[in-house]
Amino acid sequence: MKILHLDSEKTWRGGQAQVFYLASGLKERGYHIVVVCPRVGPLFEKCRLAGLTNYPVKMLGEWDIHSAWQIARLIRKEKPQIMHIHSACAHTLAQMARTFGFNSKTRLVLSRRVDFHIRKNPISYYKYRFGIDRIIAVSSGIKRVLIEDGLAMKKTTVVYSGIDLSRFEVNLKANNLYQELNLDPTQPVVGIIAALAGHKDHRNFLNAASIVSSCLPQVQYLVVGEGGLRRNLEELCKKLNLDNKVKFLGFREDVLQILTILDLFVLSSYLEGLCTSLLDAQAAGVPVVATKTGGIPEIIKDGVNGLLVPPHDIKALAEAIIKLLKDKTLANQMSRNGKKRVKEFSKEIMIRKTAEVYNELMQER
Repeated sequence: MKILHLDSEKTWRGGQAQVFYLASGLKERGYHIVVVCPRVGPLFEKCRLAGLTNYPVKMLGEWDIHSAWQIARLIRKEKPQIMHIHSACAHTLAQMARTFGFNSKTRLVLSRRVDFHIRKNPISYYKYRFGIDRIIAVSSGIKRVLIEDGLAMKKTTVVYSGIDLSRFEVNLKANNLYQELNLDPTQPVVGIIAALAGHKDHRNFLNAASIVSSCLPQVQYLVVGEGGLRRNLEELCKKLNLDNKVKFLGFREDVLQILTILDLFVLSSYLEGLCTSLLDAQAAGVPVVATKTGGIPEIIKDGVNGLLVPPHDIKALAEAIIKLLKDKTLANQMSRNGKKRVKEFSKEIMIRKTAEVYNELMQER
């Protein structure tokens, strides 16, 4: 079976990691894989080094007619049985490519990684209800939102995002990070790893950190990730008198090493599809405090392998952070439980279940 994967993102985030895991994993299982993505993004180079067949398409925006025409030509050339779409921009371009008359036998599969409601306009109505043969939601929370928005239940399947658990089987040395980041190794380090986007609600995290600091002034904070809100968040730190305690690290390649120096991982989102950074934290054995939203409760069982708090609740978030920093026995227990729980979210399971979706779709024909 030939599968064409289409992704428009030029950065490397959780979604692009899933595309790479899926494409390379399916190739190992004998599938003929083609990846179409921008040349300037890390995904293209990683696919090239992995020996995957890939084509560069710029995908400058949702209404990039030239890119849509290129995609249509590639589909006519490669004749895949399935085209798997992995991003919002790629979704629109794929639908435009369809109007240019590519092989009508190609079935379209869409991965939905966010729990935002579908926009209420004619274009979105058409995009999600016509032409897409199956939607893969990365959590039941996302599937629930899609059904609320009027999509047929039988059209949507849940396949959890997966991580490479083998990365955590090696000894990750990170002692030099304390010196590089000017951290005190004798004091607690609390971190959040997420793109600096509004729905990740870093403001909630920083306001909670202000409360924590009044009780535990020795705590140090790391914000890992890049985005357009960085300047605003840095200004908020100054207003909260946290600028000497919070370090903004931007995008980092050594996230696994950073996890080894964290005493606590925090996720403060008010919207969240699933979050592979949360899975990484669990695999690394870092205790977790997260918000009860989207697919997060499908990973974290409150009081078992982490603490869940309501989104937007600064006080509850601060209290949960303080609780796990003070109660080392509880934190260690949740760390152990997290390592067990995360085995259910491996990339191998994700690849197998996605292949099952493909096979079911072809049998329906």
